[in-house]
Amino acid sequence: MLLEKSGEKKGNHKYMVGFDLGDRDSQISFCSTLQTEAETVPAVAGTKQYNIPTVLYKRTGTNQWLSGREALRAAEDGKGIFVENLFSGALEDRKTLIEGVEYDAVTLLTLFVKKCFNLFSVIAPLDRIEILMFTARNSDTRVIEVVHRVVEALGLRNTRVFFQNHEESYYYYLMHQPAEFRKAGSVILDFEETLRFYLLEWNRRTTPVVSFVTQGKWKDCVLPCFAEEETEKAGQMEALDERVLERIIGIFQNRDIGSVFLIGSGFQEDWADRSLQYICRGRRVFRGNNLYSKGAAYGALEKLCPTKEGKEHIFLGREKLKANIGLQILREGKETYLPLLDAGIDCCDAKCEKEFYLESGSSYQVTVTPLTNVFPEREAAGKYPVRYETVELQGLPERPKGATRLSVFMDMPENGKLRVRTEDMGFGEIYESSGIVWEKDILLQ
Repeated sequence: MLLEKSGEKKGNHKYMVGFDLGDRDSQISFCSTLQTEAETVPAVAGTKQYNIPTVLYKRTGTNQWLSGREALRAAEDGKGIFVENLFSGALEDRKTLIEGVEYDAVTLLTLFVKKCFNLFSVIAPLDRIEILMFTARNSDTRVIEVVHRVVEALGLRNTRVFFQNHEESYYYYLMHQPAEFRKAGSVILDFEETLRFYLLEWNRRTTPVVSFVTQGKWKDCVLPCFAEEETEKAGQMEALDERVLERIIGIFQNRDIGSVFLIGSGFQEDWADRSLQYICRGRRVFRGNNLYSKGAAYGALEKLCPTKEGKEHIFLGREKLKANIGLQILREGKETYLPLLDAGIDCCDAKCEKEFYLESGSSYQVTVTPLTNVFPEREAAGKYPVRYETVELQGLPERPKGATRLSVFMDMPENGKLRVRTEDMGFGEIYESSGIVWEKDILLQ
């Protein structure tokens, strides 16, 4: 999902940075053209504390702003203003009154992001960042808008900036692990207040291999405020373990799951005895909290230096185009397929504009080739259910064969819907344009 693009920088040593932006915590990971294995910037030097609390603190009567863990420590003295929920505040366009001054939430979020980059500046100067990939849980239009506004305020002139959601960061993380991680499905259990799951599977019957994520939230698996009394606390833990185990079995049963990643503060308490026993049977299990930021860094790396694995796989997430779109055209007298939009690109980036000559008649066909929900035996044979969607050009003036030029524009106003806009351009000075524009919506799912 391209947010901003600028020219290439000179020099060979370039950095690709992944920034996981969350309402509670954020993270920065990076790799470079000299070191392609991603590392995470510690929030505290010399430690493995990677989470940067997404908060600010302004000391009363001064223009001093602190962020992250410094802000949390300073807030203990009560001599300033503590600001949290920066990301959700920006999404909701909140205003915050601080010492009589009203601050826009996006402005506060931008200040926080800028201060986070002070941590990265210990690694390398900011002008060495070639590609910056933001990632967050969701990728709706409001999230993209907020990230775009933050990017504009950062003033990163020589840096290309992109965005991907946590699902895609998960995919890129696994793409940069040993091949054994891609032989079976994988699951993330993400427990911050409410337990979420991300199930990533591979369809190896296709070329390239198609990967996709199923995600959900278990609303009844909520992290309780554990009691101090041991007996009561033990009962709470056992009840939570039972609920989580039941949900996990529903996801894992009858599936080949090879790896599991436990993420979030919910797994810091030792409540998941039976759940972990079940998860660990024949699977590799990892506990950590920097998968998304590393996946974002790897996604940035693929933008600059595509790997062999990246070319052999394609990710079809919720916000991705899940079909190849093209036209059958005549080229040097032979009918040929002209690809216009490729499966795997972000829906909001699915745009193209071409001009063609209409050979005859008053219609043409758009070729749609879905890469999902295909019968396995057809996939194995490399045969996909091609659809031909006819675009009728009612009212098109009658002209000689090949004497009508059409401008065709395609985009996706919403997920799963392709909009085709066709305009009569006439034929040079011989036949003027009629000015007629036709629009057709094609449902892709």
